[in-house]
Formats: sequence, C-alpha cells, structure tokens
Amino acid sequence: MVDRLRVLLEQEFSRLFLWFPAGMGLGVVSYLCLPTEPALWISFSCFALSGILLFLSRQTRFLKFLLAACFSVSLGFTAIHYKTWRLVSIDRVLPLQQKEKGQFIGHVQDIEFMKNRQRFIIKLKDGRRVRLSAKETQEISIGDQIRFWSTLLPFSNPVLEDGYDYGRAAFYKKLSATGRMTQVVALQESPATQSTVQALRAKVTQALFAAMPGESGAIAAALVTGERGRISEATRQAYADAGIAHVLAISGLHLSMIAGLIFMIVRRGLCLSMTLAERYNLKKIASFLTIPFLIAYLMISGMGVPAIRSFIMVGIVLVGTIVDRQALSMRTLALAAIAILLIQPENLMSASFALSFAAVMALIAAYENGWAPLQSWSNEGGSWRRIIVYCVGIVASTIIATVATLPITLYIFNRISLQAIIGNLVAIPLMGFLIMPLLLMGVLLLPLGQFEKVFNILDQAIALMTNVAHWTATLPGAAIQVGKPSEAFIWLMAIGGLWLCLWRTKIRFLGVFPCFIALSLLWLKPDPFIWMSPEAQIYWYDGQTLSTFAKARPNNFAKELILRQLGLKEIHAVATDTAQVTILGNSVVLLNEKFSYKTHSSLCQKAKIIISCRYERMVPFLREKAEIVIDKSDLQHRRGILIRFDHGQPYVGRIAQNRPWRIVP
Repeated sequence: MVDRLRVLLEQEFSRLFLWFPAGMGLGVVSYLCLPTEPALWISFSCFALSGILLFLSRQTRFLKFLLAACFSVSLGFTAIHYKTWRLVSIDRVLPLQQKEKGQFIGHVQDIEFMKNRQRFIIKLKDGRRVRLSAKETQEISIGDQIRFWSTLLPFSNPVLEDGYDYGRAAFYKKLSATGRMTQVVALQESPATQSTVQALRAKVTQALFAAMPGESGAIAAALVTGERGRISEATRQAYADAGIAHVLAISGLHLSMIAGLIFMIVRRGLCLSMTLAERYNLKKIASFLTIPFLIAYLMISGMGVPAIRSFIMVGIVLVGTIVDRQALSMRTLALAAIAILLIQPENLMSASFALSFAAVMALIAAYENGWAPLQSWSNEGGSWRRIIVYCVGIVASTIIATVATLPITLYIFNRISLQAIIGNLVAIPLMGFLIMPLLLMGVLLLPLGQFEKVFNILDQAIALMTNVAHWTATLPGAAIQVGKPSEAFIWLMAIGGLWLCLWRTKIRFLGVFPCFIALSLLWLKPDPFIWMSPEAQIYWYDGQTLSTFAKARPNNFAKELILRQLGLKEIHAVATDTAQVTILGNSVVLLNEKFSYKTHSSLCQKAKIIISCRYERMVPFLREKAEIVIDKSDLQHRRGILIRFDHGQPYVGRIAQNRPWRIVP
C-alpha cells in the first residue's frame, strides 16, 4: 500500500507546481485574518529565508516540497502585506472614521453610469479619493475640477463577522469615504486633448446608451466596458436565477469570442493574398495581430479579475500558437493565478476571482481527463457530428461549471439555480454567433456614425436573450434560497475541489471525502446571536426566528442581508417596545424605549443580558444585575455590536478588527 502510494506521488510530482497558487492564497488569507498588523520586516524576512532554504536545498523531494510550500505561503503573505503598506505609507489611503460634512473641491477620475444616477470617483484637494453619487443630470466629464457639497460617510462594517467587508474592499481600491453630493459646480473642464482610458470607456458607454436606449443598451455597455450600473435589478436577478449571470461579467467567454473573431477576420483577410498565403504562416501572423486587440479590449473593459485571468490565458494560448506549443493547460491557469495574486492579491477574497478560477479549473480538469474521445469522434465525422459535440459541450461545460461554483454561490450569494442548462443553451450560441460579432462591428463603426442597422439587430438579439433569462427564471428550481454555510464548509470544499482537479491519477478521488464532510455541514443551523446596528436597532435570532422591534427605525440593507444569510424570507416584528427572550438558556431583556425603574426593574432582576436602544443613565445599576449591559452610548466608537454564544455563554464580539482599513477603539 505504501509502495503504491509512493508510485502515485511520483507520477504526480510534475503537477506539484499547480499547488503554488494555492499556497499563495493561503498566505493572503492568513494576513487578512490577523487581529493586528504585523511588522513588514517580519514578512520579508520569512519570505527571504524560505526562498534561500529552497534554493540551497539538495535533499529529498519531500523536503523540497515542504520548503516550496513555505515559500509560496510567505510569497502570498508578503505580496498582500507590501501592498497594504504601500497604500498606507506611499499612497496615504486613510479610511474615514466619522462622517464629515462640508464643501469640497476635487477632480473627477472616473464615472459609473447607473439607473437614474451616476457614481463618481473624485480625488479631493487633500489627496483622498472618495466615491460619491449624484443625479444623472450632472454634466460632468472625467478630468473636470468640481466644487460640491457632500456628507462623507465611512464604509460600513460587515453586518456579521463573516460578512462582506466593504471597508476593506474600498481600502484596496484607494477609497477613503462614500456618500452623495449636491450643488455641483464645474470649476475647470478637462482639456479637449485629454485622452485617458477612463474617458474613452465613458464615451463608449454613453455612445452605446444613445444607440440603444433601455435595457439592451445597458447590457451592451456591460459586455463592452464592464459598466453594469444601468441594468435594472429585475434583469440582474433574472440572469442570476437563469444561471447566465456570467454573461454580464466580462470574462473568458467574452475575451475568447473576441479573440476568435479577430483571429478569423485577420487570417481570412490575409488569405486573400496568394503571395502571403504561400510564403508565410498566416496562423502565426493572425495570432500575433490579435494580441493588441485583446489588450485594447482588456483596457476598455475595466480590467476586472475574470478579464485579467482570461487575458493571461488567451494571451499564452496565442503566444503558444506562435511558438508551436500547446498552451491551454492547468499550468497556464496556475500562471494566471500567480500573476493576479502578485499584482492584486486582495482580489482573492472577491467573488469574481473565486467563481472565475473555480469554473475554469474544473473545465480544464474535465478536458484533460475525458474530452479527447469526443473530440476525435467529432473530427472523424461530418458537420452533424460537430453540431452534436457543440451542444454536448455547452451542456457538459454548464454542468461542470455549475457544480464547481456551487459551493461559492452557496457561501457568498446564499442561492443556487437548477435551470442553468436551459439558459446557457440559448445564451451561449446567441453570444458567439450574433451578439459579440455585432458588438465588435458596432463599436468599430461608432467613430464613423454608420451603426444604426447594426445596433437595431443587436438590440433585438440582446432583447431575445433577456426574454429567455426572464422566462427561465420563472421555471421551478430556478432560484433556491438557502442559509449561509459555515466557514468550515467553504474550506473543506476548496481542499476537496483542488485535490480533485489538480491531480490526474487515482489519488485525486480522495478529494471526494472533504466534499462529503462539507455537504454534511449544510444541515447545521446558524448559531443564535443578537446584533445592534449602527442606527441602534436591535435584531435577535434564537435559532428559529429573526426578530426586531416594529417601531424601530429600519435598516433595510442590514435586514435583507441578515435574512439572506439565515435563509429566511421574513422577519418577526415585535409590536411592543420591550422584549424578554431566552436564548440558549440565557435570559435576555431588549428595550426599544428608555429604561424605567418602575416598569423594567423587575423584568431585569434575573436577566443575564440587557440591551437598550437609548442612552441609559442606569447602566451602572444595571451592570450589577446582568453580565452584559449595552446601550446606545456603546455605539459611539463602533458601527454595530454583535453578541454571540459560546457553548451557551454570551460574549461581545468585534465585528471589525484593528487593521489599516478599519480603526477600532
């Protein structure tokens, strides 16, 4: 048995490199989860030491593997730590801690077009970058210097400990605050000769909106410039429920289609010359000329994580064609992951990174292990065989990508779709044969002004895809809401998924066991908790029902987020201003009114936890009666207070940690 295992490991030795990005990812996660900020010299020392030991190692393969694993983890840790240090020390990114109201002056750096409003990235005179919303009527261009009134607000904390950290995401985007702006006055317009990528994106986006008003124009802009702000919430939800939300996010689907179109046009165009066709390898020339077009599309698309990953992979494939090498492999994907984790390590925590790499990794693993016989059968037959293989490919790739991304969608979005095959059978052919070619033609014709007929056909094609999405979303099982799984679930699924996909011998089937253990965790219910929002509204979950006071000022965003994470559809509104509940044997008194000794003293006599939405002078008296006493004054330096239970014992948890993107007193 031991010998057999040793043989399997020897066969897999050449694929150990594929685990290098996984080690880097572990290093990034380790840094982000630290309670305090470590010294930068410690990170660089560990990185240098592991690198030197790996270079000098002349021992067994097992020792080299351990040193390589340590090196990969330290590389990921150092990459994210250095970027954080650079943002704080060089770029001077400082998150806003308290709201700030007044008149400001700044330069517009970017504009995002949304439904009935616009969102601007503005660099203020003091160097801070802020994200502000304003009505769509604002006549502002990128590069303009403007004066405006605004109330700057800090980015919100995660609602629960494992919730999305908006402050951290904003910090790595070099944003210090958010808010709305009014009374906008343009002090200085941008020079007419100024030509930036952001300005070009804005012009193309506006041109698409003007050519195709309505939902089709918004979707066309999403496919070209990555601007999805004007897509209505109903359409976004329909695409998600139909399992084709990936169509709206520029990724490998779009870049490969654009690359294929340009490659075909260039190659067929060069073939018109017999001299060129006889003397030169036009396949290599077409591959070389396709790369600049891909770079232009990447720049204008907003350079999202899926787009960068796809560009690296498609670019390597094109370069492989030029040098006569087959480049589409798991190693290509690993190189793309390493590049992104070095340049933008914070993107590891984004949904786009996880979904993109999980889907592509599973597809490549399936291609490596079972696609060749079907491809051979297709090549040996006529066109009808190719049509069958094409349809089978869409169905198979949809099933594989859906299964691979299912744990991530469960953990992040708390929902799954069982009708993705139907949606993709219509959306993918429409995108490949009609929508993307017409979009390429229309964008190229925009400077000439001769695009009406092209965009009329494109409008109908996009409308057809949208109608299919809405219809598919109404089918049974299109959108199933579930509660958020535990962190152990996503960790076990990640380990099992990597083990299944990165190995090629029978040893890979051991990855099934972590996946089965993770699936068993889905039956566990979320732990009870009590949460006081920044607006001093109390929510409590006893293991069955989420409740709040009916008369409290609502926080709809927090309410919807908590309901989604718990997998619940509605919240129980308590009509009174006083609630006495028992959570895991702990007596809890919750007050939505001022504490009254006459009314509440008897109620609080045996309470273990007392929480009030008001400022209480009786807190010292109440502390003698209960273990945990919280009132509105505790929110002065915190944006939300969470009470958890450890084996029935209550404790106050910190929603945010004291890190560069969040200062906690």
